Amino acid sequence: MVQADSRAAAHADVLRRVFDLGGHGMTRSLAEDILSLDFPQHDANRAAELNAKANEGTLTGSEEAELEAYINVADLLAFWQSRARQTLQDRA
Repeated sequence: MVQADSRAAAHADVLRRVFDLGGHGMTRSLAEDILSLDFPQHDANRAAELNAKANEGTLTGSEEAELEAYINVADLLAFWQSRARQTLQDRA
């Protein structure tokens, strides 16, 4: 599990640098686009289903990996959207 967590952290670090756009920060247009992103309904339903199974303690190994992927993407999306809101606020 530690190896997967460190891989996810490494991926997150690279993506954070990509969205910094060469140290110049996020453009207003990109910020607006990022704020419009969300999981498709099918994926949101699947993540909720997996969360419920996790709470019940009935996740299989493959379901745990799938839930971890949803969590990692959700964390990155939350980070990007936070940065997007900052960008829009700073430029208002």
